[in-house]
Amino acid sequence: MKELIINAPTVQSLWQRTTSVIFTFIFWMIWFFLWIPLATLIAWYLGLDLVYFEMFEMEGFRAVIEDLFRFLTIVTLLGGALAVWAAYNYFRFKGREKRKTPALVDHDNLAEYFEVHAEELKRYQQEKLLTVEFDPEARIVSIQRLEKRDLG
Repeated sequence: MKELIINAPTVQSLWQRTTSVIFTFIFWMIWFFLWIPLATLIAWYLGLDLVYFEMFEMEGFRAVIEDLFRFLTIVTLLGGALAVWAAYNYFRFKGREKRKTPALVDHDNLAEYFEVHAEELKRYQQEKLLTVEFDPEARIVSIQRLEKRDLG
């Protein structure tokens, strides 16, 4: 059996596709038009006729438009501030990679930085409880081993 052209829209000509879209639109509009009485009944039941009265007959939409204008102004100002902040950060940090992993420090460099012997540092790293005191220049003044009984 030969395949129907409606199942293969890529085979249709431009005229056929355009006609199809127009008829589809027209019938969708008819479909929505047929639902209007039911939608009106539901809206009336929910009290939406008061909304229509307040918004259109009493011209309440003017206040909504004023509030909408204020809202859009504030959103524009906040968005502009955010865009300025983003541009400032872009130009300030352009070309700099701040998300690099810091270089690993090996054992000897760490011992040299804290001015302790490498063997002592290795022993300290294996301890579970230590108290380390630093002077104002961040140099180690004293290291004390603690026992669990010292904590309680």
